[in-house]
Amino acid sequence: MSVQTLMDLLSASDWGINQPLVDALHRWPGYLLFRKAAEELDDSVLFASLIHGPGHIYRTLCHGAFCAMEEPLTPEDTRLLLLACAYHDVGRENDTLDELHGWRAAQRLPAITGLTGEDLKLVQAAVDAHSRSDAALTPTVEGYHLADMQRGLALAELLKDADGLDRVRIWDLDPAYLRREASRQRAAFAKELYLRYQRTTGGALVPAFVQEWKHLDAQGEPLPPSAT
Repeated sequence: MSVQTLMDLLSASDWGINQPLVDALHRWPGYLLFRKAAEELDDSVLFASLIHGPGHIYRTLCHGAFCAMEEPLTPEDTRLLLLACAYHDVGRENDTLDELHGWRAAQRLPAITGLTGEDLKLVQAAVDAHSRSDAALTPTVEGYHLADMQRGLALAELLKDADGLDRVRIWDLDPAYLRREASRQRAAFAKELYLRYQRTTGGALVPAFVQEWKHLDAQGEPLPPSAT
């Protein structure tokens, strides 16, 4: 259901101020690569969760497509970035902060993706780095001994931005922490995509733990002081 939900949402023509962005995605030569990556994503290996599960993964895949379009990446690097987006959380064991879940996911990538050689190392480096701090990003990528370090760093940074944009699902996105200006400009789109996805699938707009933490109601509005 997730992939069809995403594609149906992106096919709509009522995105308002975000319509030019959605239209640009459809005109992008890499759109078919994005659609193929979404349709071929193996849901069975994803972490089962309302926070880091399929909904998050498909939206991250969408944000990754925009990152690839705006960088712009070559078709080959677009394919690798989309694979990284698709499987970056398969090493998760829970929904809590865990800097090593990217490393665990990287170990599963050969079996899941069939990648080998340099392509595999590039995706592993990005996936490993995505769950670590920005200060650890370069050393983590360096640890994979890539033939083209700058290529690896770019993929890792773009995966972090794609993943970070979907922090709107926990109402905790600060665009200032994104690495690309184009990513920061898509913060409003990320929120709208999340809200539309949740409304379509019947999911909560604000998870219960976020309501308590942020003192928001189920629609994301601040609770009055007497209710907090």
